[in-house]
Amino acid sequence: MKFSYLSFLFLFCFAVGTAQVNYEAAYYINNTGERVSGFIKNKGWKNNPTSIEFKTTTDVEGEELMMNSVSEFGIKNKFKYVRAKVAIDRSSDDSNFLTITKTPKFEEEDLFLKVLMEGDANLYEYTDNNLQRFFYKTETVPLEQLIYKRFRASAAVIAKNDQYKQQLLNNLRCEDINLSMVNNLEYDQSKLVRIFKTYNKCRNAIIADYELTEAKGDFNFNIRPGIRSASFSFKNAIAKKKNATFDNEIGFTIGLELEYVMPFERNKWAVILEPTYQYYNPAPEITEDKQGVELKYSSVEFPFGLRYYMFLNDKSKFFVNASFVLDFVLDSKLVFEMGDDLDITSGSSIALGFGYKYNNKYSAEIRYQTERTLLQDYNAYTSKYSSFGLLLGYTLF
Repeated sequence: MKFSYLSFLFLFCFAVGTAQVNYEAAYYINNTGERVSGFIKNKGWKNNPTSIEFKTTTDVEGEELMMNSVSEFGIKNKFKYVRAKVAIDRSSDDSNFLTITKTPKFEEEDLFLKVLMEGDANLYEYTDNNLQRFFYKTETVPLEQLIYKRFRASAAVIAKNDQYKQQLLNNLRCEDINLSMVNNLEYDQSKLVRIFKTYNKCRNAIIADYELTEAKGDFNFNIRPGIRSASFSFKNAIAKKKNATFDNEIGFTIGLELEYVMPFERNKWAVILEPTYQYYNPAPEITEDKQGVELKYSSVEFPFGLRYYMFLNDKSKFFVNASFVLDFVLDSKLVFEMGDDLDITSGSSIALGFGYKYNNKYSAEIRYQTERTLLQDYNAYTSKYSSFGLLLGYTLF
């Protein structure tokens, strides 16, 4: 079966580029304090957004609202963002780019801050790629950054400015929070949420906890049987008539897929690893110099790559994936009627797939693998093995 690699690559890119992101019932508050109900395109932002896409009803086009026109927005029981003018330190935490100064370098910026906890003491988060900063506010302390900065004390020593611990000791005074608890506190979302929750409970404050509704990463273990149509051809640059092309042959595959669904972008991205046993034993062929040749080829493939989900509803979703495939050959040979046999030594390839999953249990995928060589150790030979198949899937857990 002939299949165009470029066509499949175009399909893959088109599917990702046009993937649906659902609008969900939400609200925003404008600069006059008016609360506007409608629908927000929930992109499951990994980084704090600078704008939102909003529409008042489901049957109208979405409108992009910039940060300067929105003071707050959110989806009930999922998330809430507030606009604030804050002093933020953007010093790098990368060990290769640490500054030599302990003191943060603050710049005033307008930002959407993600609300993690509300009560008598509020906790906020700002993320921009590798930059993560936390902010807080109490009844007596205006909104400010919790200060944490790594810096290079000398060429060989990296030190920490963990002033956030003193800020919390000074301003979250409560019998349930002690010096030891704060000294051992990491600059981490879940750890900070825990201590702010402790303080608000100690104060008998009404708590709104947004951190608990965050999407979490998830592991899935899937069994993946399939059928595959494969073809193989080879040429010898020295003995020019020692060439042959094998017909497409249908074979069976069986794989076990480990999938990690990443906890951002509304669980749309996943990392996949899928060890798969496959074999290809086509009917013997005749080379151009009229001798018989037979291929016996089996291997365990290790596709490793990314998957992107496109949700239709709560139970149905399409997906596309792209993987780099390493191939570990089992006992395999190219056997000539006359002459020496050749050991099969495989190269790598790319696998592109498009599929559908139902109820997070059952899936079907069509997959194309680009050409790879099976005679890697023989300089005189060029060879091409490629395949196109159908995979079924069942999620065990």
